[in-house]
Amino acid sequence: MKQNQTGIDSIQSFDVSMFISKIGAEIKGYDPSEHFTPEEQQSLDRCAQYAIISIQEALEEANLQREHNKTIGLAFGTCNGGLNSLEHQKTLSNLDSHLTKNYPFFQQGDAVAKYFNLNGPVKTLNSACVASGNAIGFACDMLQHGYADVMIAGGSDSMSPSVYAGFNALKALNEKPCSPYSHHYGLSLGEGAAFLVLEPLEKAVARKAKIYSVIIGYGLSSDAYHETAPEPEGKGILRAVKMAVAQGGVDKERIGYINTHGTGTKANDPAELKGLQSFFGEQFYDIYVSSSKAYFGHNLGAAAAIEYATTLLALEKGLLPATIHFEKAREGCENAKLVTNEMQVHSPEYFLCNNSAFGGHNVSILSKNVFHSPQTPNLDGDSETTKQSDVVVCGFGTVHALANKSGKVLLSLINYSSQTTQLEFSLKEYKKDLYERRMNPLTQYSIGACDLALKNSLKSNDWSEDIGLVYGTSRGSLKSAEKYLGSILERGFENASGVYFPDMVLNSTAGKIAKKFRLKGFSSSHSSGGTDGIYAMLYGTTAIKSGKQQIILVGAGDEASDLSKEIDRALLLSESTYETAEGSTFLMLADEEIAKEQGLDIYAKVKGFGMSSNLENDIYQTIQKCVSQCLSDANLTLSEIDFILYHNNNVFDTEAFLQLKTDMGNIPIYTLNDMCGYMESNGSLFHTQVAVELLSLSEQKQKEVTRSLGWTRDRLNTGLILATSINGNCIAMAISK
Repeated sequence: MKQNQTGIDSIQSFDVSMFISKIGAEIKGYDPSEHFTPEEQQSLDRCAQYAIISIQEALEEANLQREHNKTIGLAFGTCNGGLNSLEHQKTLSNLDSHLTKNYPFFQQGDAVAKYFNLNGPVKTLNSACVASGNAIGFACDMLQHGYADVMIAGGSDSMSPSVYAGFNALKALNEKPCSPYSHHYGLSLGEGAAFLVLEPLEKAVARKAKIYSVIIGYGLSSDAYHETAPEPEGKGILRAVKMAVAQGGVDKERIGYINTHGTGTKANDPAELKGLQSFFGEQFYDIYVSSSKAYFGHNLGAAAAIEYATTLLALEKGLLPATIHFEKAREGCENAKLVTNEMQVHSPEYFLCNNSAFGGHNVSILSKNVFHSPQTPNLDGDSETTKQSDVVVCGFGTVHALANKSGKVLLSLINYSSQTTQLEFSLKEYKKDLYERRMNPLTQYSIGACDLALKNSLKSNDWSEDIGLVYGTSRGSLKSAEKYLGSILERGFENASGVYFPDMVLNSTAGKIAKKFRLKGFSSSHSSGGTDGIYAMLYGTTAIKSGKQQIILVGAGDEASDLSKEIDRALLLSESTYETAEGSTFLMLADEEIAKEQGLDIYAKVKGFGMSSNLENDIYQTIQKCVSQCLSDANLTLSEIDFILYHNNNVFDTEAFLQLKTDMGNIPIYTLNDMCGYMESNGSLFHTQVAVELLSLSEQKQKEVTRSLGWTRDRLNTGLILATSINGNCIAMAISK
């Protein structure tokens, strides 16, 4: 960077002769055998390999002591997941189980957590090009709310011919090395990984750790505008920046540098600058601005972390990253204070790092530059006080074979008599104006469930821009993936489908939901392989408690497909006794005070959470830790729990379930999956809705229901929802009347 060099060069790993561009920022001379054993190479996609190498460097520099009782978690951002493992097979049928097991997005984070024997929260953020920035924000929340002592956060993505072909189909590539804000349009793709070791400031100071920055705020938002194009006035990034600065509690006049998303495309660059100018006003023209993508290319899910980490390295030297290859400013970018062609000597007091993505997601991270002054970072100033508000459930709705027209499921479960889990749902028939041509089933189910939750909660339509959205999906729409990858297999990379390419990113469903309902607030999408629904509840709850958003919709969904069956076989989910099911569930969460002010119905109260990654391959030990943390967080004892609902897969957690039933004594513990089927992403949220429906009943109705279910307790005040992932990770949530 100091020598104004770029990593963008001729692509060597695959044939690019048929594409608009022939260049990209590849990692040169990478040999996995220098880092991994043959067995490790077989079990790790290139995406996970890059991440492990990066994290090893970060942990060595952080010089962390691995005390026995220290909880360390991982927030992993990726846009493409293990796509290389799928591409390598050049088919979508009769897939190799070893390679296919490495494909799912959540598998990247889980494999890395297993490699480092991490024991805290593990979550893969799939929000495309903001994924690693979102991961940093999520990690900060886990530390702030006491769910981890240390979090490793960042992202990884490897170069992919299928992804390259998609950007080629969209005509977004630049024939020359990209130069955002300059007059040559187009982006250059890259690959790589970057991870940060995050811990509370006071702990880092106490152990005399080297501190690179203090993150004091972050913001997430949705454009709710278009699948691939940014909102032209930059209103989405404006909202993310506004949220970050509000959380940080810093006067915007003290912000002296912005590392922008700056892809180089015609639509992105001026829109982003318009949004920033709208927030800062005339001050914007005095703030240094640059994009680092001319150095590294667009690293997609790793972009935010790579750009943040290298900004820290530059600030350590008293420099700002530059936008190299710059010739002259394009229209709409002429008046910004751009750092071009050479790094700028400057030491801002505070700085922003921004990123945006397909699906309309935006992230902004506000940080204090510790190199601005030589003093130890202030422990008193700039720190955020957690808002101790209660979070309540104000609405819910499910699309599922057992759900009724209003989106409720409890009555069907009570009257269950071996119904099929085959879902017959058409969004076009349900509500025609919500449907769009070629809309995949996952999106249809999720939009339907979201609409039901909104109808069951809000009294008016004047609400959307003040509502956030957190969505969990382990696999996204594999029907869309089949169509996109199928277009390549049938017609070649040069004829890849530009129509289905945008749905390859897993956050596309969340983006479509946000667009349909104009949800422009705090917005995130993630994967966790079986715990996705409760993780959505967790993230929605922490966002409300942090004061980022007062009302948040949380949802999850699953669809069936031939490719999904291949993945089930690779993950051994096909061995489960549960039938695989489809559907989506949404719940509306709100700050209790706001809910009361707006006259919203309150069905239940969220009390606390616990999380743990698979401890020494002992799922029951993992569950025990998880439950203990949850009870402590909720300030409850086990004797106060009236029932437990457990979303399990019945493949790897069968013995743990039986042991749990034995150890819990007279507490009723049930799984609903033998009735509703196994929904990897949505199952835990489906169980949550059932708990909410139970708790919202009158005492007399509860007696009738519990007796029909054969439960030993008539009165239900507090329940525990448990979920274990396919890799043995666990999350627990306490919820009360």
